[in-house]
Amino acid sequence: MLTASLACPLAAQVSSRNDTVGRLLNEGYSDGTAAGLAAITYENRDGQHSPLDPGLYPQLQIFQHNPGTGPDKGPAMQLRLGPTVGNCSMSAPARLGGSLPRFYLVNPKGGAFLMAQYLANNLFIYPEHEDHDIGANGVGGYGDLFPANSPCCLISQGSSGSDQPFLRAVLAAIAAFPRETQRVLIQKRMLMPTVQAILRQTSRAVTRPEQYFTAAAHPVVFDAPMIDEDKMVRMARAMTPDLIPPLVQMEVVQETEPVAGSQFFEAPGMPSHKLADARVFISRVFRGSLDRHGMVLNLGQSSDLMGRPLQVRMEVLQGDPGLVQIDRTGEGPYARLRLRWHPPLTGPSGIRSHRVDVGVFVTNGVTVSAPGIISFYMLPNERRFYNGQGRLSEIAYLAANPDIGLPVDNRDPRWIRVLLASSIAGDGLRSRLMEKLLTEVQRKALQAFWQPLDRQRQELAKMEAQPSPQTKAGAEKLRNKLGDDIAEALRKPLQEPGGKTVRQVLEELFDKLAQFSELYLDLRPEIDRLAAASPKVSAQEDIQREARRLVDLGVLIEQAGGTLVATSPQERLTEADRHYLRELNLTILSQALFPEVLERSTAPAFVDNRLTSPKPWRDVFRYDEAGALLGWVRHQESRTHFFDASGRLLPEGPEHPERGREVSYDRDAAGLLRWK
Repeated sequence: MLTASLACPLAAQVSSRNDTVGRLLNEGYSDGTAAGLAAITYENRDGQHSPLDPGLYPQLQIFQHNPGTGPDKGPAMQLRLGPTVGNCSMSAPARLGGSLPRFYLVNPKGGAFLMAQYLANNLFIYPEHEDHDIGANGVGGYGDLFPANSPCCLISQGSSGSDQPFLRAVLAAIAAFPRETQRVLIQKRMLMPTVQAILRQTSRAVTRPEQYFTAAAHPVVFDAPMIDEDKMVRMARAMTPDLIPPLVQMEVVQETEPVAGSQFFEAPGMPSHKLADARVFISRVFRGSLDRHGMVLNLGQSSDLMGRPLQVRMEVLQGDPGLVQIDRTGEGPYARLRLRWHPPLTGPSGIRSHRVDVGVFVTNGVTVSAPGIISFYMLPNERRFYNGQGRLSEIAYLAANPDIGLPVDNRDPRWIRVLLASSIAGDGLRSRLMEKLLTEVQRKALQAFWQPLDRQRQELAKMEAQPSPQTKAGAEKLRNKLGDDIAEALRKPLQEPGGKTVRQVLEELFDKLAQFSELYLDLRPEIDRLAAASPKVSAQEDIQREARRLVDLGVLIEQAGGTLVATSPQERLTEADRHYLRELNLTILSQALFPEVLERSTAPAFVDNRLTSPKPWRDVFRYDEAGALLGWVRHQESRTHFFDASGRLLPEGPEHPERGREVSYDRDAAGLLRWK
């Protein structure tokens, strides 16, 4: 059911905005060059929590919910027959399901629905809320939690209200299309792909045409400051039907198929590796022990409204190009894609991601399509390790939170404590450790940055200790200045001009501390005493739990009397061994050595439980001399279990493969995957 937003006398006015965009829209409609919004419907799905002001676009039709149109709140569940732009500023906490886009993207049926909306002239805008922020495990944020990047909806950076700038911009672009262009776009169901192409090509992050084929134009989440609404309107206004971009469509015709029970392990009912085959976006979970995931794509259904021949371009938008192979040299409309597992990625935004995105574009020689996107999601709680021959040597299935715990924001006063802890001289354990990593010149340089900042901190503390109407404004001014000065100090080179900044030096310093593989083994008595005195009351328990985990995984051995030693001598530690010991060190650093400096969650790396079941083991793979896989050794609860390459348990070891037996997997009451 629809209703006009305002009375008829205002129908000739596309927008009540008094800015340049509003002027362009109204002038275009008046002279017949802009279609306006009479054919477009707006739908709010958050109970008017973040509604579009209907007065901004008086021609808009407003969708009225009734029992036959489905639920009026939350994610859209039904297609709208007419061209519809909508929004919903609703979300669950990250650990309880997260944002509405993630609701669609983790559901194997969600991709098909999003595609149907996209190709039915429906576009909805949702905030990311807690699903795309700097941090880890909820300290600061959770990182990038989206398993796929899709052009079928728009995700705004932020929470309630962050969707509004995108609503205004999308509607302005639609209103600016010439009348015949808008009619053709609606009739051919190309409205939203064209809007997406315009939004991305005009982004302020795209400063030259070539950047349209990079992550700058196609982030999973969009920042409102990157919208160039004026440029969007002008591009839409100039788009005659022959300038409508083509539409890319993809079909997977051949693909690697990991085998459950031998190449990956999940509980019944858990999605396979396939999350979406939605023609305009494809998403996969990188499961299994295969060296690489490969697929062959048919791009032959891509189309141009004018029937012009199309050229295809594929680019790695997010990921390591050295681990992604794209082959377009064969005959016909086919492409081959091969991808290896990726460790976590951190881009310019500082947000950690576990997803690789490959963009697929088609051009008719005049205009370029919105992207088709192929996403591969690496489960955040899994880590893979490879041997010198490039073969998979080990999978860790319950990886720890990888974050060190340094402040995220350059203006965070905690950086003052970081500078002090890094530069103070003395006989204590952490001072002795710092002396191994810093020269005396570097230590004094860090101290020189700390001293003026600490004086400001003390002055601010005095003002805050005796609050009054007279000191309130002064304290706020000093607080802002302190934040600015901290940020400026962190950006400066520590020593020589052009050298590493203070922040880079500090980050590398703590990273090197975490890499001391014998830290706890050699210094356990001192560390245990520091843990007992730590202001973090769970410090002892946290460290003991992490050490116990490494014993259970066979990385450490607990000898008589409780002494801990590594299973392998120092010179024979594998990359995986060092990784596990680093995880232990991260807990030691944040809970015992630098508890007032580092803030991090000691829980395992957060992962959406709709995608995987945590597995409390590690698998170390066995190969014959020719490199053929023989099976793996599973380390769990201080025991080792042999499996053959087909996933059968070998209870009497690899010497008796004939006595192997089948294994089944299911979740226990705590949600952990168990086998029997």
